[in-house]
Amino acid sequence: KLDGIGDIRLKDVAKVTKIDDSSDSYGRVNGNDAILLNVSKASTAGTSTVSKECNAKMKELEKKYSGLRFTNLMDQGEYIDLIIHSVLSNLLWGALLAIIVLIIFLRDLRPTAVVAFSIPLSVLFAIVLMYFTNITLNVISLSGLALGVGMLVDNSIVVIENIYRLRNKGVSAARAAVMGANQVAGAIFSSTLTTVCVFLPIVFTEGLTRQLMMDMCLTIVYSLGASLIVALTLVPSMGATLLKDTRSKEHKWFDAMIVGYERVLRFFLRFKIVPIAAALALLVFAVWQVTRMGIVFMPEMGSEQMSATLKMDTEATQDEDYALADKISTQMQKIKGVKTVGVMKGSTSGAMSSANSDKTYSFMILLDEKYANSNKKIASKMESVFKKNKCKDYSVSDSNMDMSSLMGSGLQVNIYGKDSDKLIKISEDVMKMAKEVKGFEKPSNGQEAGDKEVVVKVDKDKAMRLGLTVAQVYSELADKLKTEKDSTTLTVGSDSYNVKIVDDREELNTSNMDYEFETTTTDANGKTKTKKHKLKEFASFKETKGVASIDRENLVNYVQVTADTKDGYNTTLLSRQLQKKLDKYNIPDGYEIKIQGESENNTEMVSNMLLMIGLAFVMIYLVMVAQFQGLLSPFIVLFTIPLAFTGGLLGLLITGEQLSVMALMGFLVLEGVVVNNGIVFVDYVNKLRLNGWEKKEALIETGKTRMRPIMMTALTTILAMSTLAFSKDS
Repeated sequence: KLDGIGDIRLKDVAKVTKIDDSSDSYGRVNGNDAILLNVSKASTAGTSTVSKECNAKMKELEKKYSGLRFTNLMDQGEYIDLIIHSVLSNLLWGALLAIIVLIIFLRDLRPTAVVAFSIPLSVLFAIVLMYFTNITLNVISLSGLALGVGMLVDNSIVVIENIYRLRNKGVSAARAAVMGANQVAGAIFSSTLTTVCVFLPIVFTEGLTRQLMMDMCLTIVYSLGASLIVALTLVPSMGATLLKDTRSKEHKWFDAMIVGYERVLRFFLRFKIVPIAAALALLVFAVWQVTRMGIVFMPEMGSEQMSATLKMDTEATQDEDYALADKISTQMQKIKGVKTVGVMKGSTSGAMSSANSDKTYSFMILLDEKYANSNKKIASKMESVFKKNKCKDYSVSDSNMDMSSLMGSGLQVNIYGKDSDKLIKISEDVMKMAKEVKGFEKPSNGQEAGDKEVVVKVDKDKAMRLGLTVAQVYSELADKLKTEKDSTTLTVGSDSYNVKIVDDREELNTSNMDYEFETTTTDANGKTKTKKHKLKEFASFKETKGVASIDRENLVNYVQVTADTKDGYNTTLLSRQLQKKLDKYNIPDGYEIKIQGESENNTEMVSNMLLMIGLAFVMIYLVMVAQFQGLLSPFIVLFTIPLAFTGGLLGLLITGEQLSVMALMGFLVLEGVVVNNGIVFVDYVNKLRLNGWEKKEALIETGKTRMRPIMMTALTTILAMSTLAFSKDS
């Protein structure tokens, strides 16, 4: 009873398609007969809203009709709910871990409470700014908030720690609040501005990188701006009130660590070559590893929902199709981790009326939750099922997440030129080269469906000597090859029908195409002679495969060669190997070969992110020049950036991750975060130097004094982000 779903006005927000109940319809779920519905949301509707309302109405229908049961074989709304729940959960855990760090280092609940209050206020402030700039609460923007949680407490930590330190020295609460905020105001303003500058270059990028990262960048900028305002207003005000009765507390483990740090620092200041050489060695190692690492646009994601399509043999009967679909469905159910298998006749896109829908069967697979991250292995087993049943035209998708434009698409090579035959010849050579690259499989140029054809090449000179022209040969061949003729027209009512006579001869080939041609000649005496000549006397012919399709781009013909990337291999690395072979290939004049698709997207992404990183580097330096009013101090702080790069890359190597747009965004964030600690350090050194301290002692004193706020801000940021990194949600 589909009219029951109408109560939620689905006609306004979605399109519902069902298989009709005619005798040739087919639908199974775990071997049981079923009707499969496909609900597509309208462009103005929200996926999550449509999903929730449909599920609610389905539950009502299950209660209303005994024996009726709905099973969601594919639900995009579940992905949205899962990701939002995961990000919000990680955001809360990140805030909690930040508070725990404060308690451990300060051993006092009152300054911890001050920073704890600053977290929700900063987040709320950021959300208000998001509302007025039309940024929705989506996966990307929420990830920005989750990343920002660790950083937005940094300013508050630096301020409250300085106030707390002054109170322990005996300064009154009100004076300590003013002095503490004033002493670090310049440093935290500059450090916040440098971090903000990291995200501003996003406006100079384009394409998918900008579309994906814009919301995240703006969200982080809003949260950091809010944290600066809160740190310079709310934190001193609350500190002056809550820290009136503060007593000095011992921190034995921390004091012992400071003593050890002082010894190490004095050693490094004496033998400066040691830390410099170690940093350079790590940097060289990191750069070398980058040249060997694979690059992907987005990391692989687990999924509980999978799908597959199978195009049946055109010669098979409908009963044979049904039997094969049942057999494959049963074998899929036996794969470990598979919970539900649904199969239907036709496409899941709802295009049931298409010509291919009668022979196309769609499989929708649900996995047990604990096997969501094993979807690639399960997809490989499903391919084995198709191969075992000798299926030829099939495909398996390891995820139903609507992110196909961001995930790996394998190899795509476009060959541009004029002549179709040359394009196909070049594409076949490219396919051979792709086969030679270990890691690529199933190379194709899209011409497999091309019809067989016989190419006839007429020798003009021979034909002329026999009294034939090419035009005559072509005209007679056309008549001989014509397989149907309009004989008459039948009129039934207002409709007219052409009656055709079809020549149902055997298929043409080089052996049965040697037609005879008559030529008439007149000698000098006026006598006319008629001769018969075989086609092979003046022409050559060979069998070839016709062109299935030729695409056009900017009015230029091109053929595309594609290949799948095997599991465990990286498309970008394999494309580099193929490019070396293409560079050695002798390309005819007027033709061009370009590697595109996933490799091109990755290259564009890397160039855009490198542009952002480079612009951010310049802007950070200029901000620090304005703050320090000199060129040397900012230059010193910038030396912390290579260390962040080496640390981040080592993290990727240890965890086995590849470079992606998210990883490069992490490096971009690091570029702004790591200089913050350097600014806080150098700013205090400059103040001590102005007060007459000797350079070496000023460096050591700064290290001892700023150790706690630097470690606290670093740990809060690290722990807040680690909740996302180690989340078990797929």
